[in-house]
Amino acid sequence: MTYLKVNYGVLITARLKSKRLKKKIIRKINKDTLISFLIKRLKSEFKNNKIILITSRSNQDKKLIDISKEEKINFFTGEPKDVLKRIYDASKKFKLKYVLSCTADNPFIDTIHARKLMNFHIKNKNDLSIMKGLPIGLFSYALSVNALKKVLKSKASSDTETWIPYFTENKELKVGYYKVNLRFNKKLRLTVDTKKDLKLIKKVLELCENQQPNTNEILNIIKKNPSLIKINSDIKQKKVSKPKFK
Repeated sequence: MTYLKVNYGVLITARLKSKRLKKKIIRKINKDTLISFLIKRLKSEFKNNKIILITSRSNQDKKLIDISKEEKINFFTGEPKDVLKRIYDASKKFKLKYVLSCTADNPFIDTIHARKLMNFHIKNKNDLSIMKGLPIGLFSYALSVNALKKVLKSKASSDTETWIPYFTENKELKVGYYKVNLRFNKKLRLTVDTKKDLKLIKKVLELCENQQPNTNEILNIIKKNPSLIKINSDIKQKKVSKPKFK
């Protein structure tokens, strides 16, 4: 695939306010914290793109600024609850036209498909592009900053932690779906919200020769060790809040 040369950044949404597993993104997996593991993963694929950790101005999140400096990536501090505003403000500061949005509690983000997602997004002139066909925790989102500006004007809530519906339920915006054709157990979740989730991530890494395994390697490990899925199969994904429009 030929990748388009465009001005986009990779934004990592990160905070230390988690309740089910406190300060989960600075828990250790291998020799790294979870967030450092993800940053290294993204840096290996997006060498020519700005990688920006976007967090809040809250004192509790200052540790994340230190980690950004240690990992030699950009950082931005903004709105604590209004994630959409934080993404927009960071995009304007770093003069981005498009954003690849990643969440800090997803250490195994599929970087190959993330790049393909952005290609798909730009070619189809979407406002938001969503991945389909990957386990929870491996996907990312592509969005256009101009569309984000429209969303900010139309929303009626300052809490946008779950922000996808502000695009999908806005009929004026174009949402596209980038589909990945992979076979896997639909109960598999590779995001980190609880101790059980973290345990599964660690188990996968213990069984993998490559310390930054790609999606196929991860799925092969799960296929050979199907009992791993039981570690966190009882964990329920957080419900997505309904968007509030003006």
